[in-house]
Amino acid sequence: MHSYVYYLESRIDYLEGLLRNNGITFRPGEDFALSFKPKDGNNETSTNGNARASHPHDGQITRGPAAGNVQQQAASKESEQRDREKLNKLVSNIGMASLQGTSDPRFLGSASGISFARVVFAAVKSSMSSTSSERGSVRAFKAGAAAASGTSMRDSFFGLHTKPAIKPAPFPDRELGLKLVELYFEHANPQIPILHRGEFMTMFERVYESEDRPRTARESYMLNIVFAIGAGIILGGGSESKESPTSEKTEKQPESSPIPKKRRLSNFQCEPEQYHSSAITHLETFLGSSTDRPDGFGAGLEELQAVLLLAGFALLRPVPPGLWYIVGVAVRLGVDLGLHYEDGIEIERMNSDDGIISKLEDETGETGQDSKSGNIDPKEKGRREWVRDLRRRLWWCVYSFDRLVSTCVGRPFGITDQVVTTEFPSLLDDTYITTSGFLIPSSGSEMPSYKFVAHHYFRLRLLQSEILQVLQHRQAETVRSYGANQSNPFMHTKLPSPFLAGFNNSFRAWRRDIDRRLWEWKEASPNQVDTGVAFSPLFLELNYWQAIIMLYRQSLTVPPVLASDLRAANEDVQSPSMVNIESQEDEEMVFLKVAEAGQKVLKLYRQLHRVHLVNYTFLATHHLFMAGKSHLFSVESYRSIAK
Repeated sequence: MHSYVYYLESRIDYLEGLLRNNGITFRPGEDFALSFKPKDGNNETSTNGNARASHPHDGQITRGPAAGNVQQQAASKESEQRDREKLNKLVSNIGMASLQGTSDPRFLGSASGISFARVVFAAVKSSMSSTSSERGSVRAFKAGAAAASGTSMRDSFFGLHTKPAIKPAPFPDRELGLKLVELYFEHANPQIPILHRGEFMTMFERVYESEDRPRTARESYMLNIVFAIGAGIILGGGSESKESPTSEKTEKQPESSPIPKKRRLSNFQCEPEQYHSSAITHLETFLGSSTDRPDGFGAGLEELQAVLLLAGFALLRPVPPGLWYIVGVAVRLGVDLGLHYEDGIEIERMNSDDGIISKLEDETGETGQDSKSGNIDPKEKGRREWVRDLRRRLWWCVYSFDRLVSTCVGRPFGITDQVVTTEFPSLLDDTYITTSGFLIPSSGSEMPSYKFVAHHYFRLRLLQSEILQVLQHRQAETVRSYGANQSNPFMHTKLPSPFLAGFNNSFRAWRRDIDRRLWEWKEASPNQVDTGVAFSPLFLELNYWQAIIMLYRQSLTVPPVLASDLRAANEDVQSPSMVNIESQEDEEMVFLKVAEAGQKVLKLYRQLHRVHLVNYTFLATHHLFMAGKSHLFSVESYRSIAK
């Protein structure tokens, strides 16, 4: 791939050199951006009166071929224009391709320099209808076409671009906006710390202090999606959200009031979907305009942050294209940026242009590296600390989403644990993490920090990842023991599980050990005094019991008494256990474990629901169903074998 890119760049450099040597002008590389539109229209008239195709890449070339080839050249240019316009929709910039990726052993992230998110949205543009009539035809045709062709790409992966049909919410006033932001940072961000609180609040204050200034696409998206998540955290959202802005409450602000209607609505909390609608209309513009910042917050990191926030909202409310697809985009963005990989080189020994952290030059044009001593400038060292922690934070957010969704639906992960070398982000509270480096807290002031919640969740996601991979490995082994893949000598059918290797490939020994590690995780859970936020520790206990159900559910067996009754109606009924290796003692233990875990999950959901801290979204409904079903099955099964 790198040799191919190198060839193309060399060829472009050679051709541009020919144009310069012959005095032929051409437009700069920036004109290849996705948003570029030809200034002179699609066609222009040549000197001989014939229509000549105009192309944004045309370069205003004045020297042409011989007169006998004019018509052929025009037809060729017309065809070339159509092809290049399609290509231009897929690529925003190819000027940053790394030519040293094959020689440098370090992972450089996006070697092509092409933003994955921009490629996704370019593909969206080419797949979406350009007129409202076409969109109406698609909707009308969808019901009949679904049976024949299934769900289209624009309704699944590329649905990320879909504009919502819900009326957008007005931008809230400062008091309401601050309330929604506080809800986000007190409940959502501690679980998956997508945002640096200080950096976000700086943007928040900047927007509300200059209300007359038009908000940028980034500000509009980031603020509204956080408002959406904040509004969706507390079930019910408060009394204001249940009242209509035109109800009796408006008696305080009659129609004759000089205060504009828009201002009166700004202190009314809308539904989460309305804030999401306000945010998503700016998403494409935001992604298309994001650029690298001097503090090292690259455009790719901003794009990833935007997708992660969308995934955070999708945990609370169903949004197109669905949580599974949104998280898939986030995983690929993270891998594209190389966030999953660290080589262990300390910040003091990094080169400024090592491909992991971008080079920052001061006003004198010098880098932060002392060429004589090899010591790094304190300012540059602080910036690198900030960037490294930011990359770590975003990677573990990606990992958490991937493991959370995959364990829920039982699907393979987007990336294997064996290639992840990135460390956890700092435990310091955001107050001590600045763009110029880490501040040293005074003795004993390291706590409280919401990062204790985040780190505890990272540990759980690693345990869940191990559990699901072992269970899926066990399922595959069972299927192959029945004869699958035996006639295919090319498949890897003898691969051992890396997690079972330390237990002599004993599933039961591994299960006892992971059960112990889960219990230790539960007992080490931080409390609200440790974290300093309103996040309820009940969620951590809930996650523990859900992990217990996942661990033991595959080992549930149908007792002989029940199996005989079921076979009377259906001869094909089999035990849900993949491999029945349980002794009677283990079997009873499994039933008791699952019965207790199911009961605990149901009680905890009830507790959280009573304090309005849980919404019955897809994930919550799924966990409730699985907990209730597993509990009832285990109780009945234990009773049958105890007789």
